Amino acid sequence: MNFNQLKYIVAVDRHRNFARAADECEIAQSTLSKEIQRLEKEFNIMIFDRSRHPVTPTMKGVDLIQQAKKILEGHKQFVEIARKMSNRPAGNFRLGILPMLAPYLLPLFIQSLSHKNPELNLEILELTAKEMQTLFEEDELDGAIVISPFIKEGYYEDPLFEEDFVLYVSSQHPLSKLKEVSWPDIPLQELILHETFKNYLISPDKLKTKSSISFKKLSNINYHHGSLETIRKIIDRNGGITLLPRLACLYMGERRLKMVRPIINPVLSRKIVLVTPRGFEKNRITKVIKKEILSNLPAQ
Repeated sequence: MNFNQLKYIVAVDRHRNFARAADECEIAQSTLSKEIQRLEKEFNIMIFDRSRHPVTPTMKGVDLIQQAKKILEGHKQFVEIARKMSNRPAGNFRLGILPMLAPYLLPLFIQSLSHKNPELNLEILELTAKEMQTLFEEDELDGAIVISPFIKEGYYEDPLFEEDFVLYVSSQHPLSKLKEVSWPDIPLQELILHETFKNYLISPDKLKTKSSISFKKLSNINYHHGSLETIRKIIDRNGGITLLPRLACLYMGERRLKMVRPIINPVLSRKIVLVTPRGFEKNRITKVIKKEILSNLPAQ
């Protein structure tokens, strides 16, 4: 018996399919199948009923798979404790980040984080909050950078920073004549927004000042999963208004900065947090990631 064999039976149990389990473990299906057969032969126990579709653990297999999960978790904790004692952040870390945060926040810290921590293998995934929740539950995600509050309770939210929204206005729009714009003066029906932004703006109580909130659609086009940068470029070419996080201004030239207006009464903001499971064994790595993010944020 070895750790790889335990990983293989856990993967097959999760996917109920040998091919998908082999893909996850990054080995050939034949290798995975042979290793599981060796484990079954060693203890003279059939772990999976291969005659059923999808593949199903036997009654004895269920108990063995649960024990395998405990052993693998204990192994992971042992490795993390040993690395803490060596006083250096090292190992693998899967970090999720919302697509509406990634293009503005990641460039600020990933290079310095890499240079300072060469033994840290950081895998970054752009995910929706629901995708993050699923991967957390499957123990496939170590941390996530999201807008607070996270959709699922039971996780630790470590505050990173609070960021204002700004209005991005085409030069032809009447609001472009103002130096700053009050929220009640913004014609919400003209806002071209990403679907994630719409959900965020509708939820806070302080924004429920109008009985009916609607947002602009691009004629017969309903734009759900594109990037904020795509919407900004649509406005550059065709006119209109949208909301952008203030960090987006870092990547603008003088011409586009002239299209940005602060929002007042109220100031719209969002709290960005680093989400991790409670009792998390990779706390040292999360502290390093947080420190690097905060040290590379612009002063404003």
